[in-house]
Amino acid sequence: MTKGQLAICASSGALILAMMAATPAAAQTQTTDSPAGPVVQNEPPSETEAATEALPAQEAGEEDDGEIVVTGTNISGVKPVGSEAISLNRQAILATGQTNAADVVRTLPQVRNLGEFREGGTQGGNNNQQGNAINLRGLGQAATLVLVDGHRITNTGASQTFTEANIVPLAALERVEVIADGASAIYGSDAVAGVVNFVVRKDYNGVEAGFRVSNSNGGFEYTPSLTAGATWTAGSLGDGSIIASYEFTHRDAYRRAKNPYLRQDLRRFGFYDARLNGTTATAGFNGNIVVPAADPDGAGPLQPPTNATIPLAGPNIYYGLPTGTNVGLSVGALRLNQPDLIDSALFNDYTGESERHQATLYLRQNLGDAIEVFVSGTYNNRETISATAQGVISNVLLRPTLYNPVTNLPTATPNPNYIPGLAAGPLTVQLNVIDSVGLNNWTGENEAYNITGGATVKLPWSWRADAYYTYGRDKACNYCQLGTNINPTALQYLIDIGEINPLNNVTPLSPATIARFTGDNIQRSGSGIDDVVVKLDGPLFALPGGTVRAAFGGERNKVTNYNINGANRLFNNAFRLDTDQNTSRGARTIWSAFAELYLPLVADDMDVPLIRSLTLSGAARYDDYSDVGDTFNPKISGTWEVFDSLTLRGSWGTSFRAPNLPDVNPSAISSGGTFAYFYTGNDPRIPRGPITAGYITGANPNLVPESADTWQVGADFEPIRNLKLSATYYNIQYQDRIAGPDVFGAFLNPLTYPNYLGYADFIFPIDNPAGCTPGNPATYDPVLADYLNRTLLYGNGYPDPCAVEVLLDGRNTNLAATKQDGLDLQVSYVQPFTGGAVLFNVATNTTLSNDQQVNPSGAFIDRLGFYSSPIKWRGRGSLGVNYHGFNALLFANYTGSYTNDQAVNALAQSIPPVKVGSYTTFDLNLGYSSDLAGRDRSFARQVRISVNLQNVTDKAPRLAFTTGSVFNPAYSTPFGRTVTMQLSVGF
Repeated sequence: MTKGQLAICASSGALILAMMAATPAAAQTQTTDSPAGPVVQNEPPSETEAATEALPAQEAGEEDDGEIVVTGTNISGVKPVGSEAISLNRQAILATGQTNAADVVRTLPQVRNLGEFREGGTQGGNNNQQGNAINLRGLGQAATLVLVDGHRITNTGASQTFTEANIVPLAALERVEVIADGASAIYGSDAVAGVVNFVVRKDYNGVEAGFRVSNSNGGFEYTPSLTAGATWTAGSLGDGSIIASYEFTHRDAYRRAKNPYLRQDLRRFGFYDARLNGTTATAGFNGNIVVPAADPDGAGPLQPPTNATIPLAGPNIYYGLPTGTNVGLSVGALRLNQPDLIDSALFNDYTGESERHQATLYLRQNLGDAIEVFVSGTYNNRETISATAQGVISNVLLRPTLYNPVTNLPTATPNPNYIPGLAAGPLTVQLNVIDSVGLNNWTGENEAYNITGGATVKLPWSWRADAYYTYGRDKACNYCQLGTNINPTALQYLIDIGEINPLNNVTPLSPATIARFTGDNIQRSGSGIDDVVVKLDGPLFALPGGTVRAAFGGERNKVTNYNINGANRLFNNAFRLDTDQNTSRGARTIWSAFAELYLPLVADDMDVPLIRSLTLSGAARYDDYSDVGDTFNPKISGTWEVFDSLTLRGSWGTSFRAPNLPDVNPSAISSGGTFAYFYTGNDPRIPRGPITAGYITGANPNLVPESADTWQVGADFEPIRNLKLSATYYNIQYQDRIAGPDVFGAFLNPLTYPNYLGYADFIFPIDNPAGCTPGNPATYDPVLADYLNRTLLYGNGYPDPCAVEVLLDGRNTNLAATKQDGLDLQVSYVQPFTGGAVLFNVATNTTLSNDQQVNPSGAFIDRLGFYSSPIKWRGRGSLGVNYHGFNALLFANYTGSYTNDQAVNALAQSIPPVKVGSYTTFDLNLGYSSDLAGRDRSFARQVRISVNLQNVTDKAPRLAFTTGSVFNPAYSTPFGRTVTMQLSVGF
């Protein structure tokens, strides 16, 4: 037995014995065994389920065995104690009209779409594969743990990894359970803001075929699906079941030009034309030349704005090129300040063409009375092809003389394409080669599968043992341009030697010439999980209030990640790999021990005043990481039922997030280089004047896990039958958050950071000795030598280390902190009547404060209600009716006002913050479900049809002017009214 295994056994035993000795016991609870995770029989419906319980309860042929996977506890047969739990049953999921599991969860007010990984225009950075992740409380997608049937699944991604939230097709989704509370004491890493658990359908007899069409993500989308299942009794072995689901989705591309909110030319909104800004412009097919404006007295360049004709050009003059081969052009032939421009929205997709295959399988079999085994699996294969003009419209240089094609050095031979009289040196030409090369499309691919196999064994004294193993693998092409990538160095080389005339806009480039500057650009990744969990749980002893129950166990989880990066490089356009599967591989092993105790102290029959029941629970977990240290996280929770209609609850605990493997692996992501700078700052350690600065960014092997203290208190009140009021106050103190220090802002903006606000710890003066010799690290300043001894994948490198006078360490570090508290409120009411019911539900989330600290020595700053931070209010309500299979639900979605602190004016200049008003939209869901079982000549057992209209009134997004955009994609979409139609038939 290894030290790690001994630690698990010792820790588990010590924890459970300590809790047994310290606490009395709990109420007897009727349980049902299931290998998929903890279950409770006849659990009352949650808030959201109560609001939809009058809708058709089951699919055709579905058997309601009463078994419910419970999220938030390791003890079977009990509900989680103290924490806020949210559940969306299958009827509520279908009523949202959403077309994927991630968007279903995003309808909850507790989810904030900030910088979040998501398909389309709102995806965060480093998400070129167009994946989806969930962001509870706006604390970042990495702070939300995503599970399938209570099991972890493998991550995806390259430079930044995340858990794909669209891992389960809607056809297979039985329920979504959300614990909006820290849960690391139960699940370990990532559960800082909470847990999202996708529960798949289990027992089903029959076949169900479905078809869905929609335009909710921009492009027209259709999804056929098929689900089939069977149950049986295999003699003395006992019951068994199998269910499998498959879903295919095709979505057409949605070109930005289709939508005025997604174009560059935004003048129709009273904003600016983003096709041109400074020396950057989206050149039309003729192209342009841009040169700095000359000072009238010849003393030097003017300061912006100087171009009265085109204010957005700043201190630059634009010359539009005439149509032609344009050899030997004179200045007089150019169109002064009449640039040829085109809107890039014509060539860029907002959401690319996408195809997705998804499948799930669940199989279980009893082996006699004491053993049940199961196998479950998920498969996801997604490909997105997005059109882009990246690189095909670009700025190149036209030099006065030609270069030698062998040495790539300048010669004295005049360049016949050069136009004298515009500038003293090279001319900046804005070149558009789309008509020759085509668009520079990129592909995002992801293939992932997770297989879990395990068993539940009934032990003496009503105990049970659960063990399972999850094997998951993910392969992704996060950014793949195959044959279409433009190598700017090779393109510039062909211009320098005179093979390409960038002024020629009528003669197409030959295929042979195009092949000399196009090629591949790939960023592939692979991730894996090998997770073994062993758990025992059962009753300990009885108290007057019930039976004390406990669970304890251990986990061994190994995760891996690698990146393959490469592109056509240098002037000869040769393909080069920067990393491969071996050189970038990172691996981590986590040994964990956990224990939990359930204590029902008071029961109703004890006749204790003002206490109908009182239940406490305690949980603790120890995690030992092979690379970033260990962490211990406890949680204490309580539920106090004062009387039948009033329940109080609360919890306190700590949680953590371990850095992802790329965060600590420089062989996966790192960059370094130098740049020239004229330093005028106030740091006495750095010489003023012209200097060479060095920098390093990317992974940091010295990172430790992020940590958080979380607590919440809440109440559930039912003043009359079928009316439920719930309130939860939560408080999160999130420390050691991983971020890159703003060393560039501190260094380059001395007026903004006169005292560096703590960033001086990441800015190092370099004093190379007189005998410094490039290529000999032993002669460098020891600080510089230590940094240059590390892996640096990207950047321009350090061609002359001896010239470096300051080093900026911008690598990720445990830097930031967030203090957030808020209030969740919910009201739900169901009024039954003969043949149906009226349904009402309102759920809101109010963020009361969101203070952020950007570095450990700085002050906390209020960051509530700004453009890229959590806003104060978000809510969703519904009013509906169900009658003899017909149902109608009207939803209202509310997003509160916020302050646009990134506002710019029509000249793209920063202006004081601007208030953006609240935003309310309405969705309508109409459906009919008919049970045809037993009817004569019926071709099916059940038919369900529904039509969902999102944003029924076609409300436009709120205008929020920032650089290049007129709306905030985190809080609204540009699509307007969208329609989803669904049909399913059960046989």
